Amino acid sequence: MKEFMPRCSKRSLFIIAAMVWMMAGTMIMKLGYEVILSKPNCWFISGVVALGVFGIFFKFIFRKMAIKHQRRIASYVKEKVCAFAFFDKKGYIIMAFMMTLGIVIRSTSFINPIYWAPFYVGLGTALFGGGVCFMIGWLKWNKISE
Repeated sequence: MKEFMPRCSKRSLFIIAAMVWMMAGTMIMKLGYEVILSKPNCWFISGVVALGVFGIFFKFIFRKMAIKHQRRIASYVKEKVCAFAFFDKKGYIIMAFMMTLGIVIRSTSFINPIYWAPFYVGLGTALFGGGVCFMIGWLKWNKISE
């Protein structure tokens, strides 16, 4: 089974992770922006909430997670690693939980969209920022790999 796994260099894995994180962040931001832009009376409050959510999630979760994964990837012994190794098992479980929770919140209409939309904008922006951390890691590969 291992011979069928797509492999790439450890440095290339940083770019793959950056693209995945940035794309996911953009998709989440888009969901929130669509709601906020349809309700023009809520821009200021939504912006303040989104900024707060961004600050909390970027500083305490996504930035730390990106740095942890960069160190883990750089520490692999083999130069060619599985192209899906930008997350560990725990990371994939967290991602699946967050996606499921987001889908349930949106599909059940339990929470009014105007309340979750600023959260989505902040969360998506923080996730995009985590992708930027991977991009910076790719640019600074020589320092990280030492």
